[in-house]
Order: sequence, then structure tokens, then C-alpha cells
Amino acid sequence: MFHKKQEMIIVVGTTSAIKIAAVQAVFPNAKVIGVKTASGVPEQPVEGETERGAINRVNAARVVMPQADLFIAIENGIFNDNGHDIDKEEVVVVDKTGVQRIAVSEGVEFPATSFEKAQKRGFDKVTVGQIMFEDGLIKVKDDPHADLGKKIPRAQLLQQTIAAAYLHHTTFQEILMNKRRPTL
Repeated sequence: MFHKKQEMIIVVGTTSAIKIAAVQAVFPNAKVIGVKTASGVPEQPVEGETERGAINRVNAARVVMPQADLFIAIENGIFNDNGHDIDKEEVVVVDKTGVQRIAVSEGVEFPATSFEKAQKRGFDKVTVGQIMFEDGLIKVKDDPHADLGKKIPRAQLLQQTIAAAYLHHTTFQEILMNKRRPTL
């Protein structure tokens, strides 16, 4: 008797439409479910808060739907790179056995004045993206990437980073299970 392969279920630790759509684009044949989770970090994460927020979200998603096949969380944050304020996305992918992989997106530089304004108002209340939108520097509050830097839409950056985290995860699992040996 043949069994129909079950559809992969992926839980994303967010209700953000752009993040859920990015996961769905990377996994078009999976059932992708977004769940509300708390990051436990300020509205605008900075440096290590970014990874901590993503890990908190993925762990919360695992509690909400432990039967899923894959759990993904995405957190954007600002990183200082030699005096430049760089926005990056950290993606955490965890499989049902608990193996975790993290990938970090290519960065987009944010204006220092916008960073300083957001910092002054409080990162617990406002993001740098919100400030840039208010100041007319970007057209879409949740997608500053399309108007800055390399003109890469946020959705594309998200998809690239989600795929990188997943592929890294899959390759690592195959190596652990001796299904594939890395070639030197």
C-alpha cells in the first residue's frame, strides 16, 4: 500500500505578511502558518538583540505548534559596521528534532540621522524604518530596502536569507546522518 506524502507544515514566528509570504515563496508546496510570537527585545533591535529576538520567536512558535515540520523566525536589527548603521535580517530555522541554523542577510545602510532620531525617541517605541518613512526618505515603512542601497526589495532579501538558513540546515543534517560527505 502506498502512502501519500504529507504536506510539509512550516510555522513562522510572526504575523507579518511580508515575512510569511517570503517563507511561502521559498517553500511553495508547504503549508505555511504564521503565529503571533513575542521577540522579547525592543521594537528596534540592535546588534545581539536581533539574534536573541529571532531565537525567542522560533522557540515560541515551537510551543504553539510542536507538530510542525519546520519552524522559522525572522528578526531585523541594526548593526554597527565601522560607524555605519546597517540593517540586517537574522533568520533562524529549527527542525522538529531541535536542530537550529541561523543565516544573516546582506545589509542595507540606514542614514545615521534616522538611527539617531529613533534612538532618541526610544528603540522600544519606534524603528529606524518608521523614522525614515516619517521623514519621506522611503515610500513603504516596512520595506526601506527598495529605496536604499542596492535597491533590493525586502521580500527578495528575506527569501535569500531563508533559503540560505534552510540549505545550510539541510546540508548539515545530511552530513550528520552520513548521507553526504563534504568534498574538499
